[in-house]
Amino acid sequence: MPSPLAKSLDMIWTVIIFIIVPIVYTALLFIEEIEINLWVTVFFISTVFVTSLWNVFNDVNNEHFGFQLSKMVLSIYVTLFAFAALYQRAGLMHYGEISHEPIDALYFSIVTWTTLGYGDFHPVESLRLLAAFQALLGTLFIPLLIAALLFSVQEKAREKIRASHRK
Repeated sequence: MPSPLAKSLDMIWTVIIFIIVPIVYTALLFIEEIEINLWVTVFFISTVFVTSLWNVFNDVNNEHFGFQLSKMVLSIYVTLFAFAALYQRAGLMHYGEISHEPIDALYFSIVTWTTLGYGDFHPVESLRLLAAFQALLGTLFIPLLIAALLFSVQEKAREKIRASHRK
């Protein structure tokens, strides 16, 4: 049984992850005066994603796998908005002109994350490596999220089969 302090800390962490972080990173896309530290952001996102992934595969019988999957999805959301804020500040090339529009930056972030690459927007030269890094994160995170979802569904089905055989 967790202590009251552990429960309180868990609740605070949950509020930070599910409420404060998405609000902050969504706001960053529209408030240009705030600086973003990319490496702190990537470390935070990767830590939340990887620990959630680990918890899904490591603690199969845990009833909180939905919570872990939610954190993984949330880390993808934060990644998209964090990179979009960086693209928006530096600008994106769009048919020879530089765009600083938040919606263009979010669109480019999503297209880059999914490695779709329509080609209508391009990162400015200083952000090319950053865009490649975001595409690499998307290439890693999306299959891992799908694997975690399928693993969770498979384990729940196995539990139902085991339970039915016990009767």
